[in-house]
Amino acid sequence: MLRHPSTTASLVFTQDRFVSLSKVTEILSTALLRLREVVAAIEQTDTGVIVICDRFSTHVEVTYSDHETRMAVCVTDLEKGPDTHEDAKRAHLAFLLFPLALNLPATYLLWPSSDVHIPRLRFVEGLADSFSPNRNARSVNRNERPQVSLPDADALQSMIQTASSSLQSRPAPPTAYSKRRPPAPAKTMIERLADAARPVLSSLH
Repeated sequence: MLRHPSTTASLVFTQDRFVSLSKVTEILSTALLRLREVVAAIEQTDTGVIVICDRFSTHVEVTYSDHETRMAVCVTDLEKGPDTHEDAKRAHLAFLLFPLALNLPATYLLWPSSDVHIPRLRFVEGLADSFSPNRNARSVNRNERPQVSLPDADALQSMIQTASSSLQSRPAPPTAYSKRRPPAPAKTMIERLADAARPVLSSLH
């Protein structure tokens, strides 16, 4: 299999377009702790965040335009470390994108080497079961933080397909009656997803 130096995905914000870099730093730090990564350095720049851990470096770059904000998240092999396969970097990237998508008001996500726009909530819903701590597992040490493992390439591909499946079929046009009905509150969906996946941050507080 070919080796690649980096892999990048983007979160795109079209409504609430301000991105707090301090919040991004907190989210990434928390996620890496759950993965038991050794975080060697975290640097917040004017336009992004750089996180260096024992296997990869993660570069977050935020760019603002007239109509949207784009946050690129790039996972790269360490300069003096061994090369890793793209599948390993994509699994690591997906794990970092999950809490970012959960806690930031992005509109959609662009997966590497794809022009498919995956809705944020669909992406979170598709990966929530894999990246949430196992509630049935009991730790010997009560102070030990919950640990997760990264999915393999096949599992990750399946999850991404699940996350983007809503784009394969368009809903039927609303009828005159449905137009008069008030839309279902978005809060219901967000709360349901948050109940399943909120341990990304709350487990460390």
